[in-house]
This record gives sequence, structure tokens and C-alpha cells, in this order.
Amino acid sequence: MSATDASGLAPLVALTALAVLVAWGAVRLFIATFRYILATPFQRIRMRHAWRIARRWRRLAPNIGLARVDENTKGRKDLQGKTAKPVTVVPKIKTFPEPWGVRVQLRTIPKVGLEEVEKAAGWLADAWNCETVEVKRLKAGLVELRGIVGNPLDDHQPYAWPDQDDWLLPLGHNPWMRQVGVPLRQLSGIKVAGLPGYGKTMLMLAWMASLSNRVAVQFAIFDGKTSDARYGDWGEVGSRAMFVVGDNPETANQRLTDLVRLLKDRPAALVEERGTHKFWKHGPTEANPLIVVFMDECHNYSDTKGLTGKDKQVVESNQRMMQTISKEGRGLGVLGIFGTQKQTGDAIPTSVRDNLEVGVCFPVFTIDAAEAALGSGIRDDEPNDPSALVDKDTNVGVCVVTGVPGLGGRYDRVRIGDLDEDQLPAWIANTAHLRRDVIPAPAPVVVDASTPAAEKAGASIPLQKKTTRRKTA
Repeated sequence: MSATDASGLAPLVALTALAVLVAWGAVRLFIATFRYILATPFQRIRMRHAWRIARRWRRLAPNIGLARVDENTKGRKDLQGKTAKPVTVVPKIKTFPEPWGVRVQLRTIPKVGLEEVEKAAGWLADAWNCETVEVKRLKAGLVELRGIVGNPLDDHQPYAWPDQDDWLLPLGHNPWMRQVGVPLRQLSGIKVAGLPGYGKTMLMLAWMASLSNRVAVQFAIFDGKTSDARYGDWGEVGSRAMFVVGDNPETANQRLTDLVRLLKDRPAALVEERGTHKFWKHGPTEANPLIVVFMDECHNYSDTKGLTGKDKQVVESNQRMMQTISKEGRGLGVLGIFGTQKQTGDAIPTSVRDNLEVGVCFPVFTIDAAEAALGSGIRDDEPNDPSALVDKDTNVGVCVVTGVPGLGGRYDRVRIGDLDEDQLPAWIANTAHLRRDVIPAPAPVVVDASTPAAEKAGASIPLQKKTTRRKTA
């Protein structure tokens, strides 16, 4: 090809490239306009918000420290020999309108990564007219920012009852209007903390209601809020439970002994039914149901402060059995849910608390109380700090959760779904016909007939027969 032909071809290539760019821009504009026309008025507000953020980004980023000067362009000379202005590199973003605000995906550049974006989150919230901006690393080189407009947790939604096939405990919706729940499969347990009157017991009652219509679930209830379990919050639903006990540590000790005996007996029962001791391989059945143990205000059964003698021995025994349930229950279908106002070591043994993988914390007064329920990472997560939620006018039914799928060890705020407090006990009571006591009978203690009378009186070691299980119809 001659030089003349090459020079004539260059404008044609440039015009073709320009035409392609114009066509591409026209297509994108057409698609955006089409979506805008079809959108609802509320959606159009969110779309305009997202477009406004994208349009102003290149001016905003350098002013809040989210842009960097390209060091390679410093000191560069232009064609006239003058020092040219260095190039400022701005991270590329994509904006997406959402019902709760705007979602932004940002491509990181050298010296502008996750840490720098987190530091600028407050400035971004002000610039974007958002209540808060939360930052999450999606993968290497990609950060997601969620700008929340207003407070979606102020919105009330009905409680999301699970399907029969879902082994899930529903919670409610998070700030991005997504439903959050706790999967039960292989779950070691749940700790629930928070000040009185913010929703701890109501949430646990909702969990009981969500499972009460399943024949493959049975309940054991320890109501530490009242001395006579018949007259407490849990007394109204006691007809569906294998038992309900009040705040007496000795009575609780007897029932905890029953549950531990069930745990020790269950591997043999599982092997007999299904050929394996692994409970969740085949899941709950009528013969071997999931046992959900609710311990409301559990500190009344495990706090040894001020106790001596026999009373202290009983409570220490309770601690050991609560520990057995939390450590061995996961693989054998016994789930412990421990609720107390403050999940500190004096209220619940740390050997129990630290083995419960899901934490739910309603508002508390101090960050120490929040850390006991949610772990030390909550100290570095100011937006999700439960001690900032102490306001009964707005935050009854709002909690902070950790340990649920999708969080990766982080935290999320959740508004519990709305429940009819008056109808809930009646709903559970209507399923009382599904109640069955599956706790095995205790092994009888027998004494060898050849044992002298003095030894029969207690000097010898009793012979234990093999544990037998109560057969069900």
C-alpha cells in the first residue's frame, strides 16, 4: 500500500470508529430512556440519583482523596517544551439504582483501595445525599458501596413464615430490604442478647411458631423470667413443648439432665433408624425429631455469683450440661437458643457462649455487652453498633446479627418482621397435638443380689443397665 493510500485510509478509519462510538452511545441512551419510561415514579427518583452520582464522580473523587496523580506523568514536557500538568487517575465506577438507595461498584487503583474508600464513606454519604454509605469488598480490585437513602429499617414488613421444606429460622429484612434467616442445618446454637422490651422473647416465640406445625420438631423451654412457668410468656405455649420450667435452678437441673440423657442416647437411636449417627444427613423425622431448647434469661440457671454449698453445686452442674448441649447438640439434632440481657461471662459460661455460631443482639447500653454477644469485631463496625440503637421510639424490633450466611463474619442490622403478639400463642397452641415426649427413660439402678446389706445401703458402686429408649407409637 502506498503512502497516499495509507493517508487516505486514516480518515476513513477515524470516521468509522467515531460512528461506532456514536452508535454505541445512542443505543445506551435509548436503553436508559426506555427503562426510565417504564419505571414507576419512585424508581425514576432512584435512577436520577444514580445518574447524578455517576456524572459528578470525576469532580468529587479528587476532593475526598479517592484519586491519585500518575507519578509517571510528573515532569513531562509538552510539544512546546513546557512542563505539562500531571495526569490525575480517578477510579472507574458503575452506579445502579436500588429501592433502598444506590449501589456503586468501584474499580480500585494503586493507593485507592478498600481502606481509603472506607475512610471516605462519611464524605460520600454527604455528597450523595445518603443516610449512610457502607463499603464491601466483592473481589480483588472491586469494591461495592451501598448508599442508603433514609432508613429502610423504619419500614415494617410482615414476618416471613418459612416453607415446610425450609429448615430456616426467619429474622426479618436488612437495610437493603433483603430477608435474613438462620439456616438450622448443622447449627451449633444461637445466642440472643439485648435490653428488656426490645423483642428478644417475641423473636424466640416467633421461631417456635415457625416450627410448631412440624411433627419432626419438639421443644424444651426454660423460662427464666418467672418462678411459675404457667404464668409467663412461655406458659401460653407450653402445651406444644415437652416441658416448661420456671427460674428454679434445681428444677432446671433435672430437665437439663433429661436433655443430656437424650443426647447420649441419640447416636444409637439414629443408627437404629437410618444406619448412621449423623443427624442432618437425613434430617429430622418423627422418630428422631429436631429438639429446640429455648433458655430465656438463661443467667438464672448458670450464674453462681453469691452462691455457696449445694446451691452453687447445682448451678455449676447446670453450666456443665449447658456446655454439653452447645458442643454436642449440633450433630445430633439438639439446638440450644440461649437468651439473656447481657451475654457476659457471669451470665452465661464462655464455654457455652463462644460455641454458639449465630449471634443476635438487640439494643444494649455498652459496647462491652455488644462484644459479648457478637464478638470483638463489632468494636470496629460503628454503623452496626447495637449500643447506638437504644431508642424505644424507633428501634424496638431492630437487632444486629452475625454468623448467618452471606456475612462472612461481618455484621448486619435487621428489622424483625411484624407479628401479632396476641395471636401468636394461639397459633402455637393449635399445634399442641403434635407434641411428643421423646426423652428416653432413665436407666434403672440395680444392686447385685449377692451384695451384703451394708453395701446395699450405699457402700457399693451401683450396676448400671444399658440405657433404654422409650418407644413411641
